[in-house]
Amino acid sequence: MDLFEIINQPTTEEFKRLYHGRGEKTYPFLTIDSIDEILFIQFYEKVDEKPFLEIFKKAPEKYRNIIVKRRYLMDNEKLFTLRGIIPDNAAAIENGMKFKLNFYNQNIGYFGDTKNARSYVEKISKGKKILNLFAYTCGFSLFARRGGAKYIANVDMNKSVLATGLTNHQINGLDIKNISFLPYNILKAFAKIKKQAPYDIIIIDPPTHQKGSFIASKDYIKIIKKLPLLSHENTTVLACINSLKFTKEELIKMIESNTSFKFQKQIPNPEEYTNSTLKSLIFS
Repeated sequence: MDLFEIINQPTTEEFKRLYHGRGEKTYPFLTIDSIDEILFIQFYEKVDEKPFLEIFKKAPEKYRNIIVKRRYLMDNEKLFTLRGIIPDNAAAIENGMKFKLNFYNQNIGYFGDTKNARSYVEKISKGKKILNLFAYTCGFSLFARRGGAKYIANVDMNKSVLATGLTNHQINGLDIKNISFLPYNILKAFAKIKKQAPYDIIIIDPPTHQKGSFIASKDYIKIIKKLPLLSHENTTVLACINSLKFTKEELIKMIESNTSFKFQKQIPNPEEYTNSTLKSLIFS
């Protein structure tokens, strides 16, 4: 499939990754997303953009806004449009749920590769107490609440992403009673997190490398070793990692060697993320 075919794929208002070049040989520096009336293109490496941009300018008219982000830059040339504007009130829609977006941030507020994991959480959440670690913009919380969770603790040290998480609940008309938004450094605030234990579902979806706060290769194990104090014998754990260097087998061994939890299954990534290094593993 060439780029012109890629940007002319049939879409709906729901978020769709049209092309995931990460791990591909053809355009490993490129991702292309359809976000309702927005075509969102990201370059992860410096390349000759001109031939690409000429193709993207020919995108269907349904894309009122064509936004390009140069992920490898840190200055004001990082973000620009080929058509329309950069909207302030854009949202990614996943299975009818809205995620508020900010295109000026490095990560815009939504990760589509976790879609199937969020659907899984929704299906098992009814009446459950849930701990959502590294909550980011609280996507798991949205689907857990829609699934009937009785209590959700969203924990992330970044107050601004939690504020967006609260907004996400509000724009979807979700009741926030018994939902907490806790701006804690997870590794330093265990006593506070433990107060509501034991939890029925524990979600661990950390960044691979967040300078100064969390490095998965050395810090993930610290979270794992706390699991027995946060859980009961019927707790379900969803453990995620998005790293080429951190393998599924390593994560399984880490959890099974340090807790009584046993690996049950891996949730597959959406088909358009075939090359994603995300692993979403279920333990009980």
